[in-house]
Amino acid sequence: MPAAGAPLKTPDRAAVDWLGAVTPYARNILQSAGKTEPPIRAELFGIHRFEDHGRSLARAQVVDDRAVPRGPAFFPRVEENLQALRSAYDQVALTSRSGQYVTPAAEWLLDNFHLVEAQLEQIREGVPRRYYADLPKLAGQPLAGLPRVYGIAWAYVAHTDSVLDSQTFTAFLNAYQEVSELTLAELWALPTTLRVVLLENLRRMADEIAAGKVARDLAHAIGDAADYITDEHLDRFDAQMTRCGLRRAWLTQLWQRVPTEHLETTPPLVKWMERHCPDGPALVMESQTAQVAANLTVSNIITTLRLIGQIDWVDLIEPVSHPLQLLRQLPSFGQESEITRQQITRAMEQLARQSRKPERVVAQAVVSLAQASTGPAVQQTAGYYLIGEGRNALAAVMHLPRAPRRRTTKLWLYTGSIALGAAVLLWLASHRLEFAGWPELVFLFLLAWPASEAAASLVHRVLAESLKIRLLPRLELAGGIAARDAALVVIPTMLTSQWSTRALLEQLERHWLANREQHAQFALLTDWADADAATLHTDAALLADALAQLATLNARWPVAEGAAPRFLLIHRPRSWCETQQRWLGWERKRG
Repeated sequence: MPAAGAPLKTPDRAAVDWLGAVTPYARNILQSAGKTEPPIRAELFGIHRFEDHGRSLARAQVVDDRAVPRGPAFFPRVEENLQALRSAYDQVALTSRSGQYVTPAAEWLLDNFHLVEAQLEQIREGVPRRYYADLPKLAGQPLAGLPRVYGIAWAYVAHTDSVLDSQTFTAFLNAYQEVSELTLAELWALPTTLRVVLLENLRRMADEIAAGKVARDLAHAIGDAADYITDEHLDRFDAQMTRCGLRRAWLTQLWQRVPTEHLETTPPLVKWMERHCPDGPALVMESQTAQVAANLTVSNIITTLRLIGQIDWVDLIEPVSHPLQLLRQLPSFGQESEITRQQITRAMEQLARQSRKPERVVAQAVVSLAQASTGPAVQQTAGYYLIGEGRNALAAVMHLPRAPRRRTTKLWLYTGSIALGAAVLLWLASHRLEFAGWPELVFLFLLAWPASEAAASLVHRVLAESLKIRLLPRLELAGGIAARDAALVVIPTMLTSQWSTRALLEQLERHWLANREQHAQFALLTDWADADAATLHTDAALLADALAQLATLNARWPVAEGAAPRFLLIHRPRSWCETQQRWLGWERKRG
């Protein structure tokens, strides 16, 4: 500590010199010339005020219609925010470990920092960077180039103090779409966008908490040196704290260090404070109010970050999507599984981009085709026209070119790849041979078959690794299989011995135990082994034993009175097969 009257260095270094040994984080704050950014916090809105704000925000947001949007990345300084949060966390944790007082907001950060660090991975998984390219971007400042949903999430977080309420959020989005409709991609990006904005807000709060702690530490250091500090020193500190935006926090803590009793000699610090800080009690009250507000905001951010991962966003997004509400007019759409609905909506988004028409128009075309259909039930579903055989009919209604049939091209590509691979292997083998006559030709002829097998295995492996799995459409059946959707699970097999029949019925029982559905039946579809005659003397005994074991199984797992038995045996007699010249199960070898 320099002696009284000792010359100080430059004003930017004065605070650091007086503090002595400080952390790099605190040193950066004291030497900075800019203030911490204010929290994302504005006037709190109720539902009706939010609806008005949603409509006015939709009118104010101008979308950039350029084909290739340009601007900052979708993740505005997310990694920078996390790094800043880690630095603030280290500063607060150091204070906590030393036994000094930390504010309630800082305690929230200390206790939940593991949740904060997990956000980066969840943000990356929530919206891949390639997904960003198709989101409508804002044209006007201050969020130019960022997705439109970023501005929507920012407004929502600001006017709720970072609280997520599904009813308010839904009302806000519905009101916004009265003026400007959001795409499905934007709606599905909202959960991740909320994480990004909340992380930005938490970074600002953490900066404010840590900077306030540094200002209070400086005030304590000055209070310890009150006996020999000069007005010149204090003026320089005051200028420095003003540049850092920490003057009020510094003065508040400094005022609390000033002795209240009258001394024989009044220290320069007391006189300086009387001139520059006449409203000490008001500063203390303001500081306490700010701490309460900071504690509330940080607790809201942490709670909402946790809640975002727990909410079923399908139930929140689907009701506010106009295209999905149109598809809901088809009863079958609500019965589809979540994965199947996602396949349908992705196909609808793709078709909307190809046709350059709103998704709502595509959805209306699908509903019109399905409701007008008099064909099989499958033609009255959305999936038939978006991911099924009715895609060309929908494309015709949307005035899009008919999708080319590529089966022949794919077949030629498949067989050509195998032939080329086999030819390369034969060429490599022949390259090392010295042709002297027909034995070498015979060798290459015999090598052609294993070479084609090797080439086919390589092609199959490449296809298996590169092609995407296409999931079959399925029903949700959230409450189990309904009576109208009764299902029969069948295991095709042959009756050959009592032991094999017992093993098959045990397998059938395991299927039931894994799928205890009231309206599901489980059956063995059996044939006799191939024979030279239509019947054998062992047939009757095998069938009788199978029926007896089946009856025992049904007795073990009874059904309601009057209901069909749970386990069945469907048996087919032998029929003459002309090509095999044998008696065997009807069409058992078909295909």
